[in-house]
Amino acid sequence: MVEPGSTSNVTVYVRNEGNTATNISMTTESWSPSNAPNYLTLNWNYNGQQLNPSEVVQITLSLNVSSSVKGIENFSFDIIISISC
Repeated sequence: MVEPGSTSNVTVYVRNEGNTATNISMTTESWSPSNAPNYLTLNWNYNGQQLNPSEVVQITLSLNVSSSVKGIENFSFDIIISISC
């Protein structure tokens, strides 16, 4: 349960399983309902540093809910974390 005007945090760990240093990026998609991104924002504390092979980084994902949200009782979306070399 996430209340209007609040933030919910989740910690994830990302490990570079490859052979070269990489950078990661995050996007979201498939929001339901479609107006949810007007009131919900996903951020993270990853600062863009390269991940070397076998390196693990702890990342906090923060979902911020606008205090003005109305009419959204249930929502879903996909979080896509991608790598680039």
